[in-house]
Amino acid sequence: GGNAFDAALAVAATEAVTLVPVCGLGGDSFVLLHQAATGIITGINSSGAAATGATADFYRNEGHRTMPIDGPHSASVPGEVAAWEEIHRRFCSQPISQLLDSAISYAEDGFPVSPNIAGSFQGSLSKLAKHPSSDAIYLTNGNPPAEGDILKNRDLARSLQRVVDGGANEFYRGGLAKEIVKAHRKAGGLFTEDDFANHHADVYDPITTTYHGHTIYQTRPPSQGYLLLQMLNLVEEFDLTSLGQNSAAAIHLMVEAKKVAFDDRNRLAGDPKFVEWPLDELIGKPYGDSKRGLIKHDSVAQTVPALQPVDVDGDTTYFCVADGDGNCVSWIHSLSAGFGSGLVADGTGILLNNRAGRGFSLEPGHPNIIEPGKRTMHTLNCYIATRDGSPVIIGGTPGGDFQAQCGL
Repeated sequence: GGNAFDAALAVAATEAVTLVPVCGLGGDSFVLLHQAATGIITGINSSGAAATGATADFYRNEGHRTMPIDGPHSASVPGEVAAWEEIHRRFCSQPISQLLDSAISYAEDGFPVSPNIAGSFQGSLSKLAKHPSSDAIYLTNGNPPAEGDILKNRDLARSLQRVVDGGANEFYRGGLAKEIVKAHRKAGGLFTEDDFANHHADVYDPITTTYHGHTIYQTRPPSQGYLLLQMLNLVEEFDLTSLGQNSAAAIHLMVEAKKVAFDDRNRLAGDPKFVEWPLDELIGKPYGDSKRGLIKHDSVAQTVPALQPVDVDGDTTYFCVADGDGNCVSWIHSLSAGFGSGLVADGTGILLNNRAGRGFSLEPGHPNIIEPGKRTMHTLNCYIATRDGSPVIIGGTPGGDFQAQCGL
């Protein structure tokens, strides 16, 4: 009896329980939602900020040359639940208790561990074993769950029920927030209750470009979704069709466009609340025209500095939903690396992300140098392409830097 928005929220909540390594209440969400009745596409970004006291000097003084990749200092404030509340309030038709019912049941009664997730547990055994709170939920006598084992997380079921009863206010300003902060600080982290209380999801008009009669909608910064728009502008004047799908010549042009766009990202992109950079210029047609000359049919530009090979599997999950009325949702959410920080906030069942550890820099002058209250440039992005006002492609993918080039 619901709509695509109800279904999407139910999917997100269920994945937050059952896809343990890749998403959860301790992670972030980026979402685009198309309302068929109005033709309006709305974007929701809910990525969290660095903790109070999380400065580059702090970590350098602790002996770090780069950000800790796991453990309490790798976590940023979780954004997932704030996204749920905005989506439910603005778009859904069914009560939140109904939409989270399956998720709570899977957490309370358990679910069979799939082969892929069993492999992920095995590969992250040492990360989880570092923390008694994680060990208690996920490991039995030091062993992770195997394929087919029933995995229960009753602390998480109780936390989900508290979100049903108290909404995002309970997660960010209520008793649940206090418990997460207490557990994080006990583990050596820096979160304060104000860090959680100050979090909110951004609701906005998506950024766009056009491409051969289509309008492409993407998630706003700190998401890197603008890269897809920039790359489309760069290749629009090349006749890719005549070169053939997946031909060497076509792939060459797209890779060269990627180098131009990612070089801009690495030099410029950061949290717009902290870093000034010319987003509108980068996704504009004139900029694409001015940079297209860097792309040659018969030569290869230098490798982009700091651009590393990507893991195309990704430790993230993406899904899309559409209904018979034409409503649709494009949703990506993640803990960042597999199992995030590896730290479950004791008593809550909530596994915290490691987005701060993977996204922030300690390098002076870097656009993503860590600062309290700052959000890192975020690889998560998703898109909707329309023609004549109607969605024709709903897309996204796991894979870090791979995400934006996959859309191309």
